[in-house]
Amino acid sequence: MTKKKTNRQKRTLIGAICVAAVIMAGSTFAWFTSKDEVTNRLSASAKYDVSITEDFQPPEEWLPGQKVNKDVSAVNTGNIDAFVRMWLGGQMRLLNEETTNMVEATKPESGSLTSTLTAVTDEDMLALGLTWQKTAEDSTPVYYRTLSTKKIDNPKDETHKTDSTEPEPEETNQPAQFSEVQSVQAGGVLVYAPANAGYHWTLEQAAELPVYTSATTNGVTTTDVTMTNLAKGTVVGSSKSGESGVTLLKPHSIDAEDDTKSDYNYYGAIDASTFQPETEGLYLFRRNVKETADGTANTYEYSGYYYVPATTGENPVPEQYFALHTGTGANGKSDYVLPSGVINDNNAATPSLDQVLPVTIAEGQNVYLYTATEKVLDTGDDKLIWKYEDAVTEGNNQHPARFVVSYGTGDKEIKINVNLANISTTDAEAWTVIKDNDDNPTQKTTFYYNNDVESGDTTRKLVDSVELSKETKNGAYLAFDFDLDVFLESIQVTMDDDGIEQITPATEEWSSASNPAVNTAITSATTVTHDATNLAEIATINWSKTTD
Repeated sequence: MTKKKTNRQKRTLIGAICVAAVIMAGSTFAWFTSKDEVTNRLSASAKYDVSITEDFQPPEEWLPGQKVNKDVSAVNTGNIDAFVRMWLGGQMRLLNEETTNMVEATKPESGSLTSTLTAVTDEDMLALGLTWQKTAEDSTPVYYRTLSTKKIDNPKDETHKTDSTEPEPEETNQPAQFSEVQSVQAGGVLVYAPANAGYHWTLEQAAELPVYTSATTNGVTTTDVTMTNLAKGTVVGSSKSGESGVTLLKPHSIDAEDDTKSDYNYYGAIDASTFQPETEGLYLFRRNVKETADGTANTYEYSGYYYVPATTGENPVPEQYFALHTGTGANGKSDYVLPSGVINDNNAATPSLDQVLPVTIAEGQNVYLYTATEKVLDTGDDKLIWKYEDAVTEGNNQHPARFVVSYGTGDKEIKINVNLANISTTDAEAWTVIKDNDDNPTQKTTFYYNNDVESGDTTRKLVDSVELSKETKNGAYLAFDFDLDVFLESIQVTMDDDGIEQITPATEEWSSASNPAVNTAITSATTVTHDATNLAEIATINWSKTTD
């Protein structure tokens, strides 16, 4: 038995940032590997050797619509002629976001969120932004994604760069670099934070804001809020900010008699590029995606993260911004947007320099952390589904004979086309396909070569290429490996007293009762079965017979 499998390609994280629209799109990745298996039967000769040969170079990164050449044939390097048949199978190792078994972001399990997790060391996972993990009850690792704080140049944002050659550089409120965290904060309005949280930001332009002061004299505390013109570069924040030099802003509410009912947070306009949380917990930001006329409600999107401050000590951990489980935005374009219906919209408050009301999480809804799990999918009805399709030569959907391998449904469906060649019942140097029975998923589609493979000969190819269907959506996976298994089985040719090739050994050996290996092949569609008492399948093969 021979097996071949390529080395896994290093996964590379590619970020694309659009500062103007405040979108950052994470890339997804797919790889294609192959695995060949050979089973030789009746090898009673001195040199009987039939094996799989292929021409295959896997791509570094497999993209939807990309076709990868993979020529697969059978070769006879022995000195005995043989009949051959082949079938296919496969396995997928899929890494994808899960919507089950997620931690509710508003209620971490206990203490700091990172105290319940283990740092990831796998470079492949780190390249996808998966930096923390924990082991589930079934021992399957659950990975958590964090947002990057690395600032990346935005080549389309040249107009916002400060021209240092001018005597008075242009004053802007948007940098030419933006990080993933800043993209999530963008929109400019803070609408949710942990109770009595500390946070601050630096004004990128002068602004008039409600400055908060409090003083205690003889046991009596007095507070004051004054609309104040603050200069560019002023550091402002919540009234619970622990940072020195922060100008405190008006709290949302303070209960003089019961401080537990107070909310010392400021909600309203922020500078997204400089906002810095201080307290662990959930932070949500709002962006206006559709302004309407006549005073009617605007349309908003909400994004955010779960923040964990840096730790100190023997094993310090830098600050972490845990990504949230997100959905499609209200405008159908923005990434990192909370699913529709999770947040009760506060449509009466418009983005402005003034304070706005905080939002609430809708009844029956939760905000969840982004998690990912890896699963191995074998061929089967509820896993990798293989469907054989005959060639189509007319109309708009022309394609060769092929297997369509699929997993998932809708926008989450991954679809792979295994394109075949030389399928014919009349050409001696071709393959006859014996399709499977839809009503019996244990039966397998098999390909028989129509001629014997003489010593030193190679069959015409059966597999031509493998294509990741362009119908596969970017959001259907984070990363996956696809192993294409090619199985071959051969039987030596026997002769009668007159030197005529006989197929009786094939009809006896290639029945399901004597060959359970065929049951590892793929499921497809037809009416012919591999049955020990029904050898019609073998009889349909029009093997070319030769004489010595």
